[in-house]
Formats: sequence, structure tokens, C-alpha cells
Amino acid sequence: MPSTPSEPFGTVEPGSGVNIRQFPSTDSTVIGSLGSGSKVGLRCKVRSQNINGNDIWYMLRGQEGWVAARYVMNTGHVNWCKDVATGKSDDDE
Repeated sequence: MPSTPSEPFGTVEPGSGVNIRQFPSTDSTVIGSLGSGSKVGLRCKVRSQNINGNDIWYMLRGQEGWVAARYVMNTGHVNWCKDVATGKSDDDE
């Protein structure tokens, strides 16, 4: 059984699954996916494309890519990204 990542982490909403994108937009290339119930570390968040009323996207920690917060329930405080290209957050200073 996979271990739960340290906080902050996200859990993919039941029944949905989510694509991992290169950038925070559905126009961006799909570079992977996470199944329903998967847990993944979250590095930081940005406001970007609105998905069903939610415009937050999370940059993953420990792997490349972004996921739409609409499909991921976060646990712990996720900082805002200072730089989308590098994923640096307020805690990186």
C-alpha cells in the first residue's frame, strides 16, 4: 500500500481521476494521470483556467506537472507559487 505524502498533499476525488498537465491549463499537454483516491504531494498553487467554478491549479511535488484543484481535495496549507515556470513558492526563500 503506498504511503501518504507529507503535507500539503492532495487526494484525487472519488470516481474521477485527473490528468497531469505540463502547464496549468487543459490546452496544455497531458503528461500523466492519477487515479481516483490517489494521494500526491502538492508544491504550490496558482489561479489559472476555471474548471467547473474552480480556478486553482496545483503544481505537484516530487514529479513534474499540474493538476486542476477541481478534482483534488487538499490536506494542509498550499502556498501560492511565485513563479509558474519554476514552481517556486513563498516558502522557497
